[in-house]
Amino acid sequence: MSNIEIRSGVSSRPCIGRRKDGTPAVSLCRTAVIFAACFALYLLVVEAFIAVPQFNDVVQIRPASALGPVLGLFFGLPGILGCAGANLVSDIMHEDATAFMLAGYFVIQVMYNGLPRWVWYAVNCKSAHPYPRFESAGKTALYMALALVDSLCVNAAVFAFVGAPPEAGPTFVVRALNNVWMLLYVGLPLLYVLERSSLAQRPPYWIHVPYRNIVKANLSQRVVITFTIASTLLLLGLSLIVILFVAGSEDFSSIVYAMYVAVATLAVPVFLPMFAFLHFTENRFTRPIEVLAADQNTFIKRIETDAEQGRHDTSIAVDEQGTKPRYEVAELFDSTNKMRRDLVGFIERLYNVTAERQRAAAELDIATQIQMGAVPHDFSSFTERFALDIAGFMRPAREVGGDFYDVFEVGERGVAFVVGDVSGKGVPAALFMMRAQSLLRQYLLETDDLGTAFTLANRQLCERNDAMLFVTAFACVVDTETGEVRYANAGHNPPVLKQNGKLSYLKCRPGLVLGAMDVVKYREGRFACSPSDGLLLYTDGVSEAANAAEELYGEERLLETLVRIDASGGEGAPMGSDAQATDVPTAASAVAVSSAQTAVNSLVKSVDAFADEAPQADDITMLAFRWNLPVQRLTLPAQDEQLDNLFAFLEPACEGAGRTPRMMAQLMLVCEEVFVNICHYGFPDGQPRLPVDIELAVDERAGCLHLVFSDQGIAYDPLSHEPKKVDPTDETRKGGLGILLMHKYMDDLRYTRADGRNILRMTKRFV
Repeated sequence: MSNIEIRSGVSSRPCIGRRKDGTPAVSLCRTAVIFAACFALYLLVVEAFIAVPQFNDVVQIRPASALGPVLGLFFGLPGILGCAGANLVSDIMHEDATAFMLAGYFVIQVMYNGLPRWVWYAVNCKSAHPYPRFESAGKTALYMALALVDSLCVNAAVFAFVGAPPEAGPTFVVRALNNVWMLLYVGLPLLYVLERSSLAQRPPYWIHVPYRNIVKANLSQRVVITFTIASTLLLLGLSLIVILFVAGSEDFSSIVYAMYVAVATLAVPVFLPMFAFLHFTENRFTRPIEVLAADQNTFIKRIETDAEQGRHDTSIAVDEQGTKPRYEVAELFDSTNKMRRDLVGFIERLYNVTAERQRAAAELDIATQIQMGAVPHDFSSFTERFALDIAGFMRPAREVGGDFYDVFEVGERGVAFVVGDVSGKGVPAALFMMRAQSLLRQYLLETDDLGTAFTLANRQLCERNDAMLFVTAFACVVDTETGEVRYANAGHNPPVLKQNGKLSYLKCRPGLVLGAMDVVKYREGRFACSPSDGLLLYTDGVSEAANAAEELYGEERLLETLVRIDASGGEGAPMGSDAQATDVPTAASAVAVSSAQTAVNSLVKSVDAFADEAPQADDITMLAFRWNLPVQRLTLPAQDEQLDNLFAFLEPACEGAGRTPRMMAQLMLVCEEVFVNICHYGFPDGQPRLPVDIELAVDERAGCLHLVFSDQGIAYDPLSHEPKKVDPTDETRKGGLGILLMHKYMDDLRYTRADGRNILRMTKRFV
């Protein structure tokens, strides 16, 4: 049934079972309840109208005449017998009749109550909607015909049973008309109310269609009810007019008789056009619209079923009456069928596209796993072997991205760090990224010069680069014994360097991006890295992260964030016991005083907090490391008398496996020369003698001892003088012995001048 909301009226009641065919089976308790309810209702109505003298005897105005057939039609035998029993009780109370007469009246009443039910279900036994509902003009006409036939039959039976004389004919006519009008104007609305209640109909045993209550009328029902109400008001108005014409008569029965006859006469021109109109609107409009609405509700489910069975029928299903729409409704059917065909075609295309996208998504997921697996995540081996604290982070803007980083060993004591950023995003960038990462690793392992490695990788990337992709890259190799860092840059962001206690961007030539021109040559740069110095390498996804207002995170904010991270944590490494030694962290500390991983995590949180709800526009990659050796620090006045304190500071570091008294003597001699030279020549007359800072770190793994002398004296590079052998008997010589000793007894020497300080780094191997 179209446009009808339904709910089960027989779902879970304790008095209801199920027959073998699945239909509800009424138990005795429910039957008794229905019988009692119908009995009480009928008796109440009939007695109420019998109490009015004018409605008795000849007139016979009884609304109860509609209750028996309607309740019997709805509830079956309990309703039929309940109303017949109530009528029998009323006859016993008011009729002076024999038991035989009362029994005859009871049988006639049972026939009157049951005839509409048996005829209705006999006519609709094969219908998909057999229950008494006025959902079509045909069923409405059937109900009215049953009302007329039932009234005629019962009055004929009564007339034959009682043997009334011919002069009683008008009385039977009035009684028959009363039954007809009551079945029409009382019974029809009563059925309309009952089918919207939670009560359940009980059909005959040959009806196997489950009954469901309705809560919303379809279009035909609304038309029928509206027309019935309108015709009722019309006939009521006509009845009043008839009453006015015969109002002079004192015989009330004459008035009622005239009214019934007039209404019966007028009913033909009223109801015949009504049925014609209903039939026309039903065939042309209401039923096609209902069929369309009902089919629309089940269309998707039917399409799913058809797809499972290999059918592709998208046409609107025709109802049991073979509805054929006309006029604009036919155009609506045609346009709906076309829309359905187009919709099914679109769904099929969408299904194919979705399946392809799912396949692509699965492949992208695998590509993501491959790409993330191509970058290292476990750096424990580097920490154990080379005392390096390393942290990496990469988050593509899409499933796969163009950023990469890499960490790998170079030779016996070198570790390479590489960060790159391919132009573009997605799969093309990811493929180019894998190629660039592989080539850079290959040439960094094969060549000793990073500039040469970049030059060779660039030539390979320029070949067959029809997509015109390019990659920015920064690579450095840390000598974990000496702390020397070699680097090369190909158009990449300069990394953040933490050195001598300060954070700054590494000053390096940017170079041209890789993959742009195959004639470009790259150069290698170098700088000295002391224990706990480090770098933070990153891609422009960090500095160019944007918020909702399209403001960039920026390199200045990045550096300020790292300064805050550095200031918020600290790791001391107290190793000396001298009173003048301090637990202050080394002046050449890490990129962050906290671990490299903490620094990276904090920076990621800062970038995410800045971007807030804004989508990630570019891949974000970071790679940080520090040379994680514990450092002792000593500050001494620039006076010769402090040599004993210097020797006491150095002495514990010269004790241990692989360290000999000879090595200790050589180290003490070199340090004495350096310290005394600073005291004697670093501060000319008139210049304040500022303290000297000494830093000491021991790398047990590499068998090295690292020393840093830092002073604020006049600029002097001792390594700028070529060491020469000196004759001790030559009184005219001017220095040179200390420089000679440094070159002879130290394995690595490096000098820098930074922030007004002379910084001399020395490395001594002891194994």
